[in-house]
Order: sequence, then C-alpha cells, then structure tokens
Amino acid sequence: MLLHEVMSEPLAERGNEPAIIAEGASLSYADLAQLACAQAIRLQDIGLTAGDRVAVIAHKSPAVIAAFLGAARAGVAYAPLDVQASPSYWAMALRDLDISHVLSDIPDLAGTLGPVSVHDVNIKTMLDARAMELWASDTTERGPDDDAYILTTSGSTGRPKGVLLSHRNALAFVNWATHETALGPNDTLLSVAPFHFDLSVFDVYGGLSRGARIVLAPGAATTFPGLLIEAIETHQVTVLYTVPTVLRILLEIGAFAEGAGKSLRSVIYAGEPFAPRPLAELMRALPHAEFFNFFGPTETNVCLAHRFTAPPDPAQENPIGRPASDAAITLLDDAGKAVARGDIGEIHVDGPTVMKGYVEAGGFVPAERPYPTGDFAQQGTDGTYYFRGRRDQQVKVRGIRVELGAVENALLNTDDVKEAVALVAENELVAFVAGDLSLDTKMLKTICAEALSSGAVPLKIVALPNMPRLSNGKLDLVQLKAIAAKRV
Repeated sequence: MLLHEVMSEPLAERGNEPAIIAEGASLSYADLAQLACAQAIRLQDIGLTAGDRVAVIAHKSPAVIAAFLGAARAGVAYAPLDVQASPSYWAMALRDLDISHVLSDIPDLAGTLGPVSVHDVNIKTMLDARAMELWASDTTERGPDDDAYILTTSGSTGRPKGVLLSHRNALAFVNWATHETALGPNDTLLSVAPFHFDLSVFDVYGGLSRGARIVLAPGAATTFPGLLIEAIETHQVTVLYTVPTVLRILLEIGAFAEGAGKSLRSVIYAGEPFAPRPLAELMRALPHAEFFNFFGPTETNVCLAHRFTAPPDPAQENPIGRPASDAAITLLDDAGKAVARGDIGEIHVDGPTVMKGYVEAGGFVPAERPYPTGDFAQQGTDGTYYFRGRRDQQVKVRGIRVELGAVENALLNTDDVKEAVALVAENELVAFVAGDLSLDTKMLKTICAEALSSGAVPLKIVALPNMPRLSNGKLDLVQLKAIAAKRV
C-alpha cells in the first residue's frame, strides 16, 4: 500500500464526512481526494515524474495535506521544510536534497531560494466529481519501498540531514499506532505538530486511514496555548499527540480545570522525556484518558512505546516501554556486542519502520542496520525498557563522566522547577531551570550536591521564565549553549 491509498476505504464509505477541519472550515474526504488528484496532475504538468522530489514550504492547511497525498499518487517524494526557518536555510536544504521545485504559500518567495521553481500550494480550481474514478485509475508502477517523504533533522546543531522514508516505513508505524490507540471513524484528532516534525505522520495518515476527523490547530496555538484547549473543547477532540512541553504548559495554565478536556480519550506524547511529577498531575486532571509514551528518533519512527495504566510515582522513572511497530530492539555496548539484561547499552533498531537512509549534500547514505539511535537504555526484568540518556548527554567535565539526565532529574525533584536542562559550555557544567524567576539557585545547588557526585554539581544554575524552543517544540540547544557560554 502507498500513502495516498490509506484513505481509499474511508473515501468510499465516508466520502461526504469531514476529513480536515481548519479555521472553521471543513474539507470532506471526497473534496480532499479531488484536491489530491489535482495536485498530482499539477506536479506531472510541471515536469515531475515518479522518483523526483518536491519541497513544501507552507503553513499548515488542507491544501498542504492534499499536496502530500498528490505527491504520493504521482510517485513524487515530498519534503516539508520548517516554514519558520530563514530563506538561507531553505536554500541550503534544497541544494542538499537536490530539489528544484517548491510548493509554497509564502508571497515573493521566488528568487530568494536560488535556481528553483516556486508554485502556489493552493489550487484554486478543484476537479469535478470524477475524483473517485481518478483516484482508482492510478496505474503508475510503484511499490511500498519507493521514496515517500523526507524529513530534515534539526538544523540547530549543524547542517541538517534529510531522513528519507518509504511508504512501507511510514505505514508500518501508522498501522501499528492506529491499532494500539484503537483509532476509528468516531475520533477527532488535533494536529498540533508542524508537518516537518515526524509526530504529524500519525495525525495525517493515521487519521485518514481510519476515517477520523483531523483538526489543524491554529497557527498561533504554540504562542497562545489557550487556543489549543479552545480547539479541544470546540471540536470535542478525542486524540491528542504532542510533545510534553505543550502538555506541561496546558497543565500549568489550568487548561483542564473545571472539567475541560473531557472529550479526550487518548493522550500521546513523544519527542522528549516527560518528568513523572507533571505527568502524574496531568493524568489526575484527565482521569478518563489513557496515556501513551511513543519513543524513537525520526530515523526509526516509533520503535518503543508504553501505555500507562495509572499515574506514575513521582519518585520513580517513567519507562519508554516495549518494542513497537514490529521493531527489533537490541542494546549493544561500544564493541557492538549485546549487553546482559539489566546492563545499559545503546538502542539499535531493525524492522520495517527504519528509514531508507540519509539524503545529504554528498548524496544518499543508506541506513545502517540495525540502526544505532544514540539513545541508551536498560531493560528491566519484565522486559520493559528505561531511558538512560543520549550519547551526547554523557559528557566529561574536568575528567569526570557526568550523565546530564541525572543532573536534570535532581533539579526536577524540586516542586518549583517546571523544567530543567543541563549542558556543557566552555568545559563547565551549566544547568537551566524554568519556573519562578525567584528560584533560589544556591538552594538548587545544595539539592544537586545532596543527590549527585561532586563532579556532577553544576558550576552555574540559570533560572529562565521559559526555555527557548524550536518551531517543533523541542529545546533550542544552540541558544541555551550561547547563554551558558556568556554566564561561564
């Protein structure tokens, strides 16, 4: 099966039912199929054929989802780029990904990206009612292992890489995730993640494959989180998949007080760890919802998952779960040998969700299998895996090995600390805490000294009102490192 084919059954059964809801307007499954067919024909008209690539630099809209589906139908791999990035970033990414055509809704973009052709992502005229016939008449020779889309890794830590995934890669995850969450035609998903972030794959293809309704969150929702709870209430959202930061902010502003959020039946988080204390508070605020932790880098989709049956104990750590999406998980040491159960090793993943490889300036680099994630874990006696930090989180400061995650956990055990980040700048350990600016950093140092070895106590602890974020909700480590360097 190919990505655009996931909505064939819902199209036949629920053609006039809403598929996409955005800014008060809705697009039915039949309308979406028409737009996708129009997008596919347009891509062919501008000279793209099966195996080519097209970039999408546009704000979230039904037209963009139709472009994704149309690209799949035309055999063209699409690459959604961060719409909040700079023209220089876009130009660099287009060169590296070898892309010469762009779909966009940004005015006056042509001429700023180098020798590429820019086309309006919005198609003004839909096809007629032949959409279902056109959808079924696809005769292009393609297979599930063909290129489907490219997601770029964050450019905050260096030159971004393009993660190339096939139709099989994506749908192996989507099929598992929709079954795990029992997604169905009565569900409404709130799409919070930007389309260049891998969380959106579940929103779009999971929702369309099960005949659900997909509500596109307002563009200002990340700046004004109250808009998210408004969307949840207005559309009676049942499934929410986002990063812990968004959930934590909603909790802090009291978004779920007085019975708000009762429509939610599944809350899924991914992208970063969720401290036990705020997760337990959120679960108590939404006792009717089931909670999932989906774990895995973009290169593997979701490879581990955990379903919570009760609020976690704040004094205990949250598991990252068991293998998901038919993934084969092994923990290996630095010599490439499997570690004994109970020992810490790097997570290596094999299976149908592992990417095809990287698209870089130098060309295509096939994925190593099993794929080394750079994440470390430990397997408990019951087979459940626990996160033990990333390779880049295990650092040496003045010759002493320090686990940055351990420093962060020590700080998070303080009631007034909402978020904590530890990093190394100028060869010194620095920690950032988010919360009340009146936080006593000397007291926090004392807490670290009591919980950690002397070498793991930060030289400086900096209090911020909020952590700086990238457009996908993840931490902006480059900005934090710049602040830390100045403080040191």
